[in-house]
Amino acid sequence: MRDHIDAFIRDTLAINDTGALTRYFVDFVAPFGFDLVAYHYLAEGFKRVSREKGFRISRFPEGYISHYLSTNSFDFDPLMEEARKRGVPFFWSEVEASPELSEKEREFFAAGRRFGVRDGVAIPVFARPGDIAYFGLGSTATDPDFSKAEMLELQAICQQMHLRYNELTERAQTPKLSKRETQVLELIAQGKSNALMGKALGVSPNTIDTLVRRCFEKLGVSSRVEAALAAVAMGLILP
Repeated sequence: MRDHIDAFIRDTLAINDTGALTRYFVDFVAPFGFDLVAYHYLAEGFKRVSREKGFRISRFPEGYISHYLSTNSFDFDPLMEEARKRGVPFFWSEVEASPELSEKEREFFAAGRRFGVRDGVAIPVFARPGDIAYFGLGSTATDPDFSKAEMLELQAICQQMHLRYNELTERAQTPKLSKRETQVLELIAQGKSNALMGKALGVSPNTIDTLVRRCFEKLGVSSRVEAALAAVAMGLILP
């Protein structure tokens, strides 16, 4: 895997926007057995980051993301809490096996099973003092099996992703949205279907499809839930 680290660093330094960087990272970890990818900021300047502000990537089944948000699972996610405490990667199943989990924390894992989530790796990463982020790399097909050395190599890949994402985010301007695009994002955040958005805005379904695709491209996301979270994190719409 060490050769992969060199290739990842080299390739990410040549990528100059967060959308392309996200797609590259998701594709890069797929051959290691990961079809689920999460990336969230946990703390900045030693202060906890809210779930809306902390969101960066969440390539999980959309139904699972909706369930996660609607049940306030952020408040009972033992993986994120454990990632704050540890400096090294760990398997999700390690935490799931703990006898000290609360009932709601056990339900967090049970919900994942219902949506096809098997196991994964939690990877804390760091930037400036007091800044902590979290990568969750999971699988719906197999139980990941890595040595401690390989886990640390995965952490090095995620660390580079985190640093490069931060670098590009600091450079980039907030995406410029048209009034219609902003309205579409607000309606997406309200859970409206394309048909209902078309009626609300008085435009055709084809126009809504085009506006949704354009919003996805500008935000560098691939789902409606991600679009809503990213728009809130960037301050483009209110939560």
